[in-house]
Amino acid sequence: MKHEKHEPDQAAPHDWITLVNDRCDLDLAFKALQGWDHFHTDTIRGRIRSLQLRPKEAWEFFRLAEERAEEYGRSLRNILRRFYLKVYSFENALLAESEPDGGSSAQTERCLKSLLSTEVPDSEVASQLRTYSHALYLLHKEDYATAERMFKRLLRDSRDRIGDEKTGFYLGAAVTFRGLGEEAEAERQLENACLFIPALDNTYNMGLYAGTASALLRIWEREEEAREWDQFLTRLKTPKKTSDLFRERSKRMYMRSASLKRVFLF
Repeated sequence: MKHEKHEPDQAAPHDWITLVNDRCDLDLAFKALQGWDHFHTDTIRGRIRSLQLRPKEAWEFFRLAEERAEEYGRSLRNILRRFYLKVYSFENALLAESEPDGGSSAQTERCLKSLLSTEVPDSEVASQLRTYSHALYLLHKEDYATAERMFKRLLRDSRDRIGDEKTGFYLGAAVTFRGLGEEAEAERQLENACLFIPALDNTYNMGLYAGTASALLRIWEREEEAREWDQFLTRLKTPKKTSDLFRERSKRMYMRSASLKRVFLF
């Protein structure tokens, strides 16, 4: 398939990310990568499959990316790409744990260790994403005291920056404080997240976090408020396949949490 002329080290078409962030068309985003050949191209192929709740297929692409990563230079851009490969692999391991068979907690731990040991680019966002991944892992281990310290640091360090990932920080903090029995603080963090969601920079993240908010409210037996976020997803202008993925992800979070008798956030 013919594609645009590209710069050295380019891994995807220019403005490719808008297919995910704005149009929320994961099938089209995957198709648009046809003919592109870079380790990071395989990384984002895997990321798309992971967002489509197809973790086994995602692993195949992440494996290819890992095998080829060292063929490429040590530019800041490629260091950042290697870092995101570790982040996406960890998130895919958590996704696999949300499936009915429960995935592999050992694999999740291996992915986290790999993420924590990899080189962190000179990037505030990258540093915070690594801390967030670690805190998320601690939530699954019910180590709420250590997770609390991490989420407090994340919220403090990101207070002067508005980024979509802060919504995840607020939601993680809400789960943490709830686990510690600090109901008022948990409610404050959940409210912060819910205020952020409609104002996020991209439509995809609106849907992703709206589904998470719905799941948490349902887990905490606040069905009427959960339905409000279900309606938000209905009004959001995304392809039906994508809105169905947001709902399925939310359902999995609720069902897995019910089976474990603790919040399963991913």
